[in-house]
Amino acid sequence: MTDIWIAGLGLQTVTQVTREVELVIRSSREVLYLDTGVGTGSFLEPLCPRVTSLYEQSYSNQRPRVNAYEHMAARVVDAALDHPPVTFAIHGHPLVAAHPPFLVLELANALDLQVMVLPGISAFDAILADLRLDPVVHGLQMYEATDLLLRRRPLDPEVPALIWQIGPLETCLHSLAVSRPERFSRLISHLRQYYPPRHEVVAIYCSPHPILPPAIFRFALEDMGGYAHRIHAGFTLYVPPAASRPIQDYQVLANLSSVEHLRSITRS
Repeated sequence: MTDIWIAGLGLQTVTQVTREVELVIRSSREVLYLDTGVGTGSFLEPLCPRVTSLYEQSYSNQRPRVNAYEHMAARVVDAALDHPPVTFAIHGHPLVAAHPPFLVLELANALDLQVMVLPGISAFDAILADLRLDPVVHGLQMYEATDLLLRRRPLDPEVPALIWQIGPLETCLHSLAVSRPERFSRLISHLRQYYPPRHEVVAIYCSPHPILPPAIFRFALEDMGGYAHRIHAGFTLYVPPAASRPIQDYQVLANLSSVEHLRSITRS
């Protein structure tokens, strides 16, 4: 028997909830959710007898975000111990750029609670659609923005890059304050090691509501600070490749259309 369902609500309020997720919410005795969408609570209330929003009771301004994450995880596990099964429902995909579910998994494992994770449409899926990208064609490298700086991670300028969470860059404290241009100085400096200063990048915030378009700003890398006041916590930075890697192995290229080669690497 499942004690906790960790479920993704999709990126756009209500409209992207899967039938699988709706089914487990209906079968739960409580749904505890993390989603600030206007209609999320109203959507969940007819599906489950007990609906609890975790956002307002967890976050405090200028306090460490990890405190909020720990509070959410504790509330979910307490509910599961008292009246299982419960659903922990999260905006987007529950395991993409979301730390609380991993805390729930850790606590549940220690307490021998059974957990199932159900996927949802994430910002990653929406970015691919909004920017018309296929990550299989040229590959893709992805990093969290602050971690990129902390570890001075190298980037390959021949491969497209996604830099997550550029809005809350360089802080672990919760804040809704507007950024100053200086916030992005270190990020620009790091990226300048691999890309030209006038290389066009894209800051994107995928739409949380079906009637709203995504927010997409295109600008030269060195001009990112000029968009500081418009880049909030939901933004991701897409960095297109600055160059294309030429083919290196011509034997593999020749084999692609060879029937003999196909037969040599497969069975009848």
